[in-house]
Amino acid sequence: MATDRKRIHEAPPWLVRLLTPFIARQVARQFARDEPGLAPEAIAARMRADLGPSPDPAALRLVDAVEKKLAALPRPAAGAAPATSAPGASAVVLVAANVVPLYGVAALGWSVFDVLLLFWVENVIVGLLNVARMVTASPDDPLQWGAKLLFVPFFCFHYGMFTAVHGAFVFGLFGHLKTSGLIEPALWLDTIGAQQLWLPVGVLGASHLFSFLWNYLGRGEYRLASVAELMSKPYARVVVLHLTILFGGFGVQALGSPLWALVLLVVLKTGIDLGAHLREHRKAAAQAETSG
Repeated sequence: MATDRKRIHEAPPWLVRLLTPFIARQVARQFARDEPGLAPEAIAARMRADLGPSPDPAALRLVDAVEKKLAALPRPAAGAAPATSAPGASAVVLVAANVVPLYGVAALGWSVFDVLLLFWVENVIVGLLNVARMVTASPDDPLQWGAKLLFVPFFCFHYGMFTAVHGAFVFGLFGHLKTSGLIEPALWLDTIGAQQLWLPVGVLGASHLFSFLWNYLGRGEYRLASVAELMSKPYARVVVLHLTILFGGFGVQALGSPLWALVLLVVLKTGIDLGAHLREHRKAAAQAETSG
């Protein structure tokens, strides 16, 4: 600790203040892993005692920051079941929302284009909410805010182009619509309305919004989130869905869009979506338990 104190004392004051939240976050995580039974106050008291009779003010600020980080880490209530033991309300909402396209196929006679268009719009919603996740991630970490200035615009551009190309396939190959460019919001909105998909879009959007509010904000996942990890997170899920939906759509179309094939496509998509959802939030819950 003496060496650390010396390094803190010798560093420029502006740099110390900038790095204090980042260092405190790492120290808090380490203490939470090594001393899961100690309260934040007890850990902070031990750290202050280690500083000696004349502690450096910067070191004291670091201890205070570590105590705040430890207090902010989510901790399961006494006797509560582990967060990874049940799929949770958001998984139930996700499955319920995916009943809508299943009903559309089975009862309303949706075409393969209706199904693919709805799932494409859902991917747009996933991207928009991921931007919200990135912006709200680790709000107490100055370094994360610096990363947001770089990663958020890059994600918007890259994911936007990725989704636009997928949309061009959906609209051109399955909707047989002529497009003059890659990005045509007016055509997208008009087509969603013409296919009477605004209500299903709203239901799926509400499902993802519920997960964002319930898991990410409500359960404190945002406190430990990394902007760099969030930037790449949707691709693992969306790429699989893109490939499944596109190739599945081609297969369904080649078979003449029979009901059973459309139902199978919706069920397959829902299963992949649910599996990715559970893995994502179980990982976040496990990280929270380890840190808390």
